[in-house]
Amino acid sequence: MLKVLHISFHTGCQNDLEYLSKKLNFKLEFISYSDDTVKGGDIYNITHERALNNWNKNKDYYNSFDIIITSDTAPLSRIFLQNNFKKKLIIWICNRFDYAHQPDAKKIGFPDKEYYDLIKNVKNRKNVSIIGYTPFENYYANNIKKLDIGNEFIKPIGQIGNVYNTYTSTIVENKENTFIIGPYHNDNRMMDLKSKVKSLGIKVFNGRYNGPKDLSEFAGVIHIPYAWSNLAFFEALQLEILLFIPSIKFLKFFIHTNIDGLKKDSFFWSPPLREEVLHLSEWYCEDFKDVLIYFDSWDDLKYKINNLDYKAHKKKLRIIGDIHERNMLDKWKNILNITQL
Repeated sequence: MLKVLHISFHTGCQNDLEYLSKKLNFKLEFISYSDDTVKGGDIYNITHERALNNWNKNKDYYNSFDIIITSDTAPLSRIFLQNNFKKKLIIWICNRFDYAHQPDAKKIGFPDKEYYDLIKNVKNRKNVSIIGYTPFENYYANNIKKLDIGNEFIKPIGQIGNVYNTYTSTIVENKENTFIIGPYHNDNRMMDLKSKVKSLGIKVFNGRYNGPKDLSEFAGVIHIPYAWSNLAFFEALQLEILLFIPSIKFLKFFIHTNIDGLKKDSFFWSPPLREEVLHLSEWYCEDFKDVLIYFDSWDDLKYKINNLDYKAHKKKLRIIGDIHERNMLDKWKNILNITQL
């Protein structure tokens, strides 16, 4: 049986690949990267020395696998690129290939030229595949950073595995008829979305939730996106969670306008924001145009919440989720070189 190691920082990525391993019948081990010599967010900044030390410490373990997959932040791949790992390496870029945690990165000069050269040379390594988890990751490298990584991408499947089996349900009165606004920047710091939605006569809870299963117990989610992709989006699709988000036209209103004097902080988008290619984000791409419930104004949001056929939309999500899963499984089978289930 194929033996695969997944190294990451992200629980959602862990869940997605655990599900994949069961569907495609390969043996998977997961480790979360650690480094006792650094503190806090600096752990994301993989320098030459840190990659070398990690390799020297774990190379026998790493070499025991047929394939290694790095996810979440691509600099994890430096451990294997720099030290000439000979077996199959898959770099799944989930947050810009040169993601660096500040202010630590600036202090230590990361990402450095050697790291960029390692990524640039991936196309010359037959044992290495580099893929985005959303097309913008490829666009960012190819068009903004002028570093050719190709156009291969595999989006998360989003099915819920054992990682999320244990969770605490948020206690909210009449939860199944209550909409949730999460704790994110645009929903809270850019504007007071909770107060705005309440003024429309919509019952809403604002705060943290305990994973996708907890989220699915609410009537739906009202959200102003802040990133090109969120793994939670795919989990919501597979759990048939209704997502109400501003249309692309209304989103641009938030980007450029002090909304009714309520704006406390600037609009945030996982950098870099490029308005001309917002259609590459999962929120506004062709693939999922029928998944999201777009609203063009506050009155439109109120109308759609009150008049949407919820059961019919959930059935639509099930169909789209199944098609999406089959397509992504085929992509993974190809890159893992699995010829049959």
